[in-house]
Amino acid sequence: MQKSSSSNLILGEIKLPFDEGGGTEKIERRDFNFRFSYRQIPFAAQYRAERDPSKIDIVGDIGPMPFSAESALARIELQTVLDAANAHLGEIFRIIEGRIQIVGEAMVTPPVTAVGLITAITHFLLKRRPYLETIEVFLLPPGDVKASGEASLRPGWRRVSTSRLKQR
Repeated sequence: MQKSSSSNLILGEIKLPFDEGGGTEKIERRDFNFRFSYRQIPFAAQYRAERDPSKIDIVGDIGPMPFSAESALARIELQTVLDAANAHLGEIFRIIEGRIQIVGEAMVTPPVTAVGLITAITHFLLKRRPYLETIEVFLLPPGDVKASGEASLRPGWRRVSTSRLKQR
């Protein structure tokens, strides 16, 4: 008879079973943090067992909000996208210190497993995907912005004035 081996997702020092049958420690009693990226956007996730064992806090840094001097039209249009997303999904996009962030919680069913965790994060991201894709019309993906002082606005939007907005 072959011994069955269980596979795990390893997050730092924590081994997360792929399913409930995995023989690893009970994760519901441990806090953990991890990072991932989606569409070149860096995300940070935090699981706090004491607070609520069914929630994972997620924050993503999309990039800087363009200045009006770079393109007034792009700033206005991008703010319209963020406002529409917030009206539709709740307050998920915030501008903090001039940077656009996406924030929220993913619901995970205890006991926390790799499949449950990835499913929760995927569900979180898929609901927000249309807005993230629309933001990419205006901003370069964070991974494409090389220097810290380099503009994140796509070249086609740079120095586009609001006079184009009046032409519509």
